[in-house]
Amino acid sequence: MNNELIDMAFQAKKNAISPTGYYCGAALLTENGNIYTGCNLGSKDGIFNICAEQVAISKMLSNGEKKFSKIAVAGGIGDELIYTTPCGICRQLISSFGNDIEIICAYKEDGEVKEKIFKIKDLLPEVFSTN
Repeated sequence: MNNELIDMAFQAKKNAISPTGYYCGAALLTENGNIYTGCNLGSKDGIFNICAEQVAISKMLSNGEKKFSKIAVAGGIGDELIYTTPCGICRQLISSFGNDIEIICAYKEDGEVKEKIFKIKDLLPEVFSTN
């Protein structure tokens, strides 16, 4: 399943709009087995920016689903695939859905796609919570 999520995140990355040229894609797996993708979107003037993870989560929520178990992230300049982790805002957002969500960070090394996998609680220790 990780390879499918990575592939879908990489495909979503191709739809990104970024004035910086750094493109990201994300693909998450819900508890119902559905996959939602997202890409980063930004305006040329820099006023509007939203991360790929936020787009994927918004799609999930707008389709009535509330829980996901893992999310793959693929990022890089142009067609590159370099090691990318969620930003701080996305880490906080992801953690609001549970501390055990898997983060799959895809990258290429020597022409081969590889992955590093974390739990969100490892990427964002001592998370802010109102619970």
